[in-house]
Amino acid sequence: MSMSVTELAALPAAPTISRALREAASYSDQGPYLALRRALFGSITFEDFAAVITPEHAIAEGVALILIGGMVDPEVTDQGWPDASWQAGYFSQRVGRAHEAVSGWSAIHTAEQLAHLFEAAADRAQAMEAAA
Repeated sequence: MSMSVTELAALPAAPTISRALREAASYSDQGPYLALRRALFGSITFEDFAAVITPEHAIAEGVALILIGGMVDPEVTDQGWPDASWQAGYFSQRVGRAHEAVSGWSAIHTAEQLAHLFEAAADRAQAMEAAA
């Protein structure tokens, strides 16, 4: 099962994806995954965040990757956006596809361009969060 951006935004314990993406922009020099992890979990060190991470945090990371991946490769989101109808296996598959797209894109773009991508993704996430 997965959650939509709107559903995640409504949970008190889940990070707001738009806020995390905006914060990730300031860490773009660390690459897409470390920047996103620092923004969502407050650290890139597993030992630091393992004790406090919730399932909602893990889902938020996947949804954020799908959102970013869909911006650089429309095939990532050609089946729509995550929602409660997505089974865990399908969600994982779509996150994997997003990871591939983001990796390929970031390999040929600068940290500044990555920061702009995070900011654009934050704008899209904010619009989705407000749709509730």
